[in-house]
Amino acid sequence: MKRPEHNSEQNREVIPSELAVRIFTISDLASEILLKYRQQVLKVDYKKDEFDPVTVADRESDALIRSELQKAFPDDLILSEENDNIPDNYVGRVWMVDPLNGTKSFIKGTDTFAVVIGLVENGVPIFGCVTVPAQDKQFYAEKGKGAFQKSDGKYEKIQASSIHEIEKARLITREPSGDIRPIEEKLDTIPFAKRIAEGSGAKLCVIAMGEAEAHINTNMRAGKWDISAPQIILEEAGGVVTDLDGKAIDYKDGSINLDRSFVASANKELHEKIIRELRLRGV
Repeated sequence: MKRPEHNSEQNREVIPSELAVRIFTISDLASEILLKYRQQVLKVDYKKDEFDPVTVADRESDALIRSELQKAFPDDLILSEENDNIPDNYVGRVWMVDPLNGTKSFIKGTDTFAVVIGLVENGVPIFGCVTVPAQDKQFYAEKGKGAFQKSDGKYEKIQASSIHEIEKARLITREPSGDIRPIEEKLDTIPFAKRIAEGSGAKLCVIAMGEAEAHINTNMRAGKWDISAPQIILEEAGGVVTDLDGKAIDYKDGSINLDRSFVASANKELHEKIIRELRLRGV
């Protein structure tokens, strides 16, 4: 199976911008909060149903991130999963935040939860940072500057895979969580080479690293905060992200949730083939 080549350009260390460094600091502070509560017995509340939990860790991380973003960028708007202060519109600069991505996994004590912070300007993701605190991993990207992973204290460029045949591609699936999603029965018939269960926030980052080729999100209530940061990281690594119909994700839409869930692929050719398979199955 062909894997992406790792040349000297890809492995070259980069010096992050001032904006990136500010977000790293905020993300690191939020990560400290999550690690403080990790594997503790926490009181769990539910927002909509039993599959939508929230804890004190979510809320403390949210409060910290929003406070720090407001101090650093007072003119920007903020959309956070754990806060009811929702922007009136999304046509300017909006930070889209998931202070604890993967709450269900966090409650179970696993290490796949993440802090997700993205910046969308005029409907286009221009910056994204995904931190996986318990794995000591961090990914980020800025529009037009490439995608990077922190390794041994340095930020090195990452590149998505060039595999474009579905039969050779590895699909990242969600970790089991108990809820039934009928769409998954249809997806099971697509002949991917391998299926890999992966934690929430870092799914698209794994594709950006070249360690998988695709992800089809089955959560039909996915929020803008779930995808904006991972999207630009994958796109800057050479990948593609659209909704299930192959259309661009509309960040200017007034809703906090996506009308349709999303598909992420390592490259355009593979993405087009996956979209065709979804249409054939009536997804």
